[in-house]
Amino acid sequence: MRKVSVFLGILTIPVVFWAGVQQGTHASENQSKVEIDNSNVLVRRNIRGPYAVTAVHSHGKGVVVYLTDVKERSTDSGGRTKEVIHRAGEVVWAPARTHKLENLTANRIEVVEIELK
Repeated sequence: MRKVSVFLGILTIPVVFWAGVQQGTHASENQSKVEIDNSNVLVRRNIRGPYAVTAVHSHGKGVVVYLTDVKERSTDSGGRTKEVIHRAGEVVWAPARTHKLENLTANRIEVVEIELK
């Protein structure tokens, strides 16, 4: 009986991992690196893997520079969703916001966010 339990336990590891990847929840799919943090600005480089989903997070007002094409779903703290599409090279003003993001494509997303303090 113990051998069966161990075998079943080992079998669940790849299934749980694959389910996480399919849902975009694998931790390595979202990366954020602070490039500058001083009394004036917070600059972050954010990378989202294919189909990755972020946790709910907040931003101050500022500028977003899209380094890659982006097609994602943004869900605000009230549960409202909208599709966001940008082309590599676009620069946009963004108000302060709280949301989660879901990459809707099989491509990696990379953006630089410049939040004013």
